Amino acid sequence: MKGTVSFIPKARTIEFFEYDLPEVAEGAILAEVSRTNVCGSEVHMWRGEFGKRGVMPGHEMVGRVYKLGKGVTHDTAGQPLKEGDRIAPVYYETCGTCVNCRAGNAAACVVLGIRARRVGPHDPPHFHTPFATHYYIHPGQHVYKVPDNVPDHAASAANCALSEVFFGLDQASLSYEETLVVQGAGGLGLHAMAVAKARGARVIAIDGVDLRLQRARAFGADEIVDMREYTDTRARVGRVRELTAGLGADVVLEVAGVPQAFLEAINLVRNGGRVVEIGNISLGLTVEVPPALITFKSPQIIGVATYNPHYLHKALNFLSAHMETYPYHEMVDAEFPLEQAGEAMEKSDRKEITRASLLP
Repeated sequence: MKGTVSFIPKARTIEFFEYDLPEVAEGAILAEVSRTNVCGSEVHMWRGEFGKRGVMPGHEMVGRVYKLGKGVTHDTAGQPLKEGDRIAPVYYETCGTCVNCRAGNAAACVVLGIRARRVGPHDPPHFHTPFATHYYIHPGQHVYKVPDNVPDHAASAANCALSEVFFGLDQASLSYEETLVVQGAGGLGLHAMAVAKARGARVIAIDGVDLRLQRARAFGADEIVDMREYTDTRARVGRVRELTAGLGADVVLEVAGVPQAFLEAINLVRNGGRVVEIGNISLGLTVEVPPALITFKSPQIIGVATYNPHYLHKALNFLSAHMETYPYHEMVDAEFPLEQAGEAMEKSDRKEITRASLLP
């Protein structure tokens, strides 16, 4: 039996390759992809902002166990696992032994491995990305069963959107009655709003697209700052201060993926507050930050690129507990066949849709 896998060789170009399904090694799992999402990372890849020699896109997925390798009987949380079970895998591997893993911060693992960024489609076992019909889960990768009441469209976003912002807000210790400003009401931003509301925080959402602002309200935003009304940083900072008794936000979460948003986040946060930077992942995109701004405001700046792998299990449980609270059915608002992945990324780049799913 054969499967299909994708590759982005250069900006705004995607190719597809067909291979025989691989043998499954001891401790590994071969999954059949049910759906995979276009996350902000894929949009950056589509633009050519990283992966200059080509990159295999995709990491948010839900699927079913196609074949279990020898010795695999349970998921990482100890739940029994069999062929046909719905699963969500963590898309990277951590070493478990470096200084950061030993300290409980596996998200900063010094040898963290994301295979799709290191290899190409011609490297066995080929299926390194879920922008494909199948996905090979290597021994040591975390993988979790999906709760029965969490549908595929919601489970697919648990890895990475929900897990990443869940971890980021925990790193910032966002607590009851604090104010969170979310810059960007896309997939990550909406998930962050739901998590923040669940812990009793007040949420202010910043965006400039009608559909996103509507969804921000639905996912718990208490206040909206419309970028079409507050058209520059000074205006937006002024509005947030009006909403926070002149102080600024306790925590600012940057998930817009625009370098200027990081500088704005430092201006939006109160003195001594916390800035969680998630959205900017392209090393070639920069912004000038006056060091004195950090000196005098004394913010804590927290960079988050992945998450501790067990957060995927927490994210799936969060979805299970809140499926009826928020309109997760609206989170993924466009579906495309795998062969139309380029169109899905293009429309995502133009912000015509909130979250696109590929259905192999």
